Amino acid sequence: MKNDLILCLARGASRDQTIDQTIDQITEPPGDSVREQIQQYQHLGYCVVPGLIPAELITAARQRLDEIIDTRPAWSPGRFQDLDPARCPGDAPIAGGIQRPSLEEDVFSSVAQHTNLAQAMAALLDGAAELFTDQLGVKYGWNETEQGGRSYFHQDSWYWKIAPELGCNCWIPLHEVGVDAIALAVMPGSQQGWQLTTHESYFDDPAMGRLTDGTFTPFQRHRIPDTLVDCSQEHLIDMLPGDGLFFSNYTWHRSEPNRTGQTKAFYAIAWQRSAG
Repeated sequence: MKNDLILCLARGASRDQTIDQTIDQITEPPGDSVREQIQQYQHLGYCVVPGLIPAELITAARQRLDEIIDTRPAWSPGRFQDLDPARCPGDAPIAGGIQRPSLEEDVFSSVAQHTNLAQAMAALLDGAAELFTDQLGVKYGWNETEQGGRSYFHQDSWYWKIAPELGCNCWIPLHEVGVDAIALAVMPGSQQGWQLTTHESYFDDPAMGRLTDGTFTPFQRHRIPDTLVDCSQEHLIDMLPGDGLFFSNYTWHRSEPNRTGQTKAFYAIAWQRSAG
């Protein structure tokens, strides 16, 4: 089923092409479930591809991330978004996010630029596509705050300002995720009309920021005000390691807190339509 869907996406499920035309391009009939997946992305702003990335690549990326958490490599300090050290256990800096790991090591670029991912992105963006940015996120089991590592509903284009037809995101868990276990929830159809909703700024608890010469500088993140959100309409998505959740830059989404007592992580990868 996963391979059929990737094949379907890779063969041109463009916004101007009907579902029936796309299905007809596939050598073997994919069945109604693939048809529904494609319709879901076009109309609801997201779709899920189970087993998008091979298990051995996900295992390698997860193991390497564990090593980085334990012993930070000599990468540029700007790669790391650290949690407030005054709120963390131990003396070493603790990263909540790691920016552009694919530029540092092949173990990450093999995921961020995997053929399955590249083909799906090119189809969803209706043309040649390229990696825009990537980020590892870590939600620690020791974080017992009310926020618990969660993010709130937001649109990624509020940060990146990419035109709606030019960008697509893929969220890949490195561990099994679900309720109270860092899963993403999306607001179906929130991308329709391609409008950016006004966001408000806030600090995480504990805050994320930059450590420079021992000084921590927190930064604010952005979210859609609660008064505009009807959580009864959200779709929360249980996923296994290596599954891929594709959504547009304008799709409202949030993450669950981590109440498992175990550290969990994800790989967020954004692609964009190529310029030429």
